[in-house]
Amino acid sequence: MTRRAATAPAVTAERLWATPHRTAVAGVLCLMMFIAFEAYAIVTALPVIAADLQADSWYSFAFAATVTTGLLGMIIGGNWADRSGIRTPLAVGGSMFLLGLALSAIAPDMSVFIAGRLLQGLGGGIDSVITYVLIAQLLPERLRPRMFGLLVTAWLLPAMIGPLLTGVVVDRLHWRALFVLILLGSAAALIALLHVARRAPTPRCDTPILGRRGLWAAVACLGVVGLHLTAQLATTWAITLTVLAVVVTAAATYQLMPVGTLRARPGPPRLIAVRGLLGATVAATDIYLTHYLQRELDYSPTGAGVVVAVGALGWFTGAWLHNRSSDSGTPDRLGLAAAFVVIGPLAVLTLVTGLTTVPLAAGGCALMGAGMGMAYPRISAAALARTEPTRHGHVSSALQSIEQLSTSTLTAVTGLLLVALTAGGYTITYALIAAVGGLGLGILVRRPDAETS
Repeated sequence: MTRRAATAPAVTAERLWATPHRTAVAGVLCLMMFIAFEAYAIVTALPVIAADLQADSWYSFAFAATVTTGLLGMIIGGNWADRSGIRTPLAVGGSMFLLGLALSAIAPDMSVFIAGRLLQGLGGGIDSVITYVLIAQLLPERLRPRMFGLLVTAWLLPAMIGPLLTGVVVDRLHWRALFVLILLGSAAALIALLHVARRAPTPRCDTPILGRRGLWAAVACLGVVGLHLTAQLATTWAITLTVLAVVVTAAATYQLMPVGTLRARPGPPRLIAVRGLLGATVAATDIYLTHYLQRELDYSPTGAGVVVAVGALGWFTGAWLHNRSSDSGTPDRLGLAAAFVVIGPLAVLTLVTGLTTVPLAAGGCALMGAGMGMAYPRISAAALARTEPTRHGHVSSALQSIEQLSTSTLTAVTGLLLVALTAGGYTITYALIAAVGGLGLGILVRRPDAETS
């Protein structure tokens, strides 16, 4: 009996939800879930917000703002944690996220709303990295795989129910209530995490908080913001400024990515490029679909949310199929996944041209989601398998960074098209989105070797 009593606390401590870990686990899950919920909720709510604030021309920038600054936030968060521990960056990043939510909730016009979104992206990017460091520092090594598995759920649930739940809140209450609810939940999670972060070690090193990659990420953010701002200019300078913004963004991307990424060279650079093209295709397809459904077809936010949720269910299905597949790394399977992704914007293109109905377009989006559910893990696994272990961190960062940069850039360009074109805007926009996805598929199809397997 004495022996059992002595070993009982050790056994209990090895459970993920045991008392020593419970607050940290719950805090991380809740904070990441609210960050994810905000990311998916905006897809459904933004058409209503843009109409209410009478700023439809800023629609694309309002969506891409968090993606644009999120890249910078993640780089700052990682460097800051290495430099001085997790407590200070967690507090600063969390405060930025909460302030951004508050600004969005009370925004009298679109400029304040976008400012709030920019802060949300920066703060959320910092804290998304800090939570990973917190897991590594406060949880035993044997519990970390289970914790990271739960984090997948923390993103998956908002993806499936977020659009629909957002529609209900917007329809029954108000879009501002959405940001208030996320603010309250995020604040509670942040308070819990700040409490447990006191137990984390405080390493001291000379890592710069911004650093070279941070500086180039800041340049990339400025380039993308410039792209969005040029969409509002009705002067002869608009084209010149647009070209300048594209050059600045491309130069920064070149510095941030592994050599050969922009040319889709065989190996990890090609896979990183494909990840960026496919990720941007999915994001742009979803954000303009809800806009079209609510503006042109008079769908309610709830109805539009249901259509987007169908795509999220497709994503879940694709990920499930990948996990059960025994040959998930073969080239043909990755090419098939990319082909499914391209079906999404093509299906919506037929919808906006009057050739198909909404249910058929939703089915195409479900296939698009399934394609991404299969492609994401394949691309990541193949890229890391072809990378030296000492470069795993750089390639992993590039896989995430390229998607944010490509999504921000594509939505900036498509937003400019929708503002500039009074007729046929949706048709040309979705033709461009499908072309971007097709480029990703084409890169895989024309490979000269098996590097993309």
